[in-house]
Amino acid sequence: MLFLALLTAALEYTNKILIPKYYYNSDWPTTSTYLDFYDMDKNSVDVLFLGSSHCAAAFSPVELYRKHGIRSYNLGCEQQNLLVSYYWLLEALRFQSPEYVFLDVFMLFPYNEGEILNTSEESMRKSVDIMKWSHVKFMAVYDICRFDTSQELSSYLFPNGRFHTRWKELQENDFTLQAMAAQETLMGFRPLDFNVDITGYQPFGQIFDGEAAYAEMVPAMQVYLDKITALCQDKGIQLVLVKTPTMFYSREAYNTVCLYALEHGLQYLDFNEETLYAAAELDFSTDSCDTDHVSAAGALKISDYLGGWLAARGVAGTQDTQWEKRALYDEHCQKDENLKKITDYGQYMQTIQDEAYAVFTVMPGMPLHYYTVIDGGRILKEMSDPEPLEGQGTVRNGLTSYRIGSDAISIDGGVYPLLPDGLNIIVYCHEKRRVIDKVFFSINDETIECIR
Repeated sequence: MLFLALLTAALEYTNKILIPKYYYNSDWPTTSTYLDFYDMDKNSVDVLFLGSSHCAAAFSPVELYRKHGIRSYNLGCEQQNLLVSYYWLLEALRFQSPEYVFLDVFMLFPYNEGEILNTSEESMRKSVDIMKWSHVKFMAVYDICRFDTSQELSSYLFPNGRFHTRWKELQENDFTLQAMAAQETLMGFRPLDFNVDITGYQPFGQIFDGEAAYAEMVPAMQVYLDKITALCQDKGIQLVLVKTPTMFYSREAYNTVCLYALEHGLQYLDFNEETLYAAAELDFSTDSCDTDHVSAAGALKISDYLGGWLAARGVAGTQDTQWEKRALYDEHCQKDENLKKITDYGQYMQTIQDEAYAVFTVMPGMPLHYYTVIDGGRILKEMSDPEPLEGQGTVRNGLTSYRIGSDAISIDGGVYPLLPDGLNIIVYCHEKRRVIDKVFFSINDETIECIR
């Protein structure tokens, strides 16, 4: 019995290490989203968001709280199909009792046409692997394998078999699951902090009576839409179908969801529809980051609109320290992004005086070669010499390594070239565990010019 207990513990630990991790420093931080959700106080979330990356990038719980005091959480993730949405809703209801659930309907319609569940296996496993083991997860993986016979139940039960070759590429994040879970996030929201000038997008008018153009739902997705609808009705939850602006969504799909909502007595908010698009003051040419997702600016507009919509329906604001803390983290995230826009030397130097940063400053030959390493506001190294300098060391309590050369600096394997006749500054964020900015200030005739 002791041997079996030790074997089980060893397998469980191995599984946790080998499963790939997707934290807030990755494109779609699925692991952060769900670990943080499990850390929320029981029955503290009043509104839930479910859906694909469209959902993850569009609904900001911090903004909803900041403007309206509404406590929400975004459980969206990359390519989240309706099966995964259903089981994450079931899982969420083990810990929370939301009044409203918003379900993005993008994955109702063909996306990965070669996949019976409309989602790549990799994306589906990202969100299922991190779910806690219970009857909910067992039913989820059973249904996945029932629909997609190419997948095996054992690969979910024993992911160490599926990922056994990952031992060659394990990183710090793989061994610090609990520490990463304790890090604050934006409650599932993934701001896309860049804008692309998109042309050709046009919102469409409301459905016309008798219009016959309808899109076909993916059969398996309709099964789980029905399950989500029935579950919300059974639990007394207001289910709202929602769609964010995207160029990959048709008028026919809109008509289909309108009809489904009408038949089942549901609300449907489609921000591709011209009236709602205007009410939220959206402009896809400036509020998008690509043809498929809204940018952080677009997400704030959508979140503000939904906050007013929910408040008008009686969802009351509540003060909660969990959201207060996330609001402070959001301010720091915005500071990280604003850093990239600063061109004034004095303002930049003042902004990077932050204990959350490690700052590398290198001047190759002016007339002396010089570099300094400041970590958390404390000078770790400062060197100057007429000859080219080289150095190496670590920051973040020895966990992040760097090497300074005559023409480049490397930080955790990333290489950042150095320009001569000026000041090279590389800023590393402790919490995000990555370089967040690199800037060069050219110094000529007592003038300082910012070059990015």
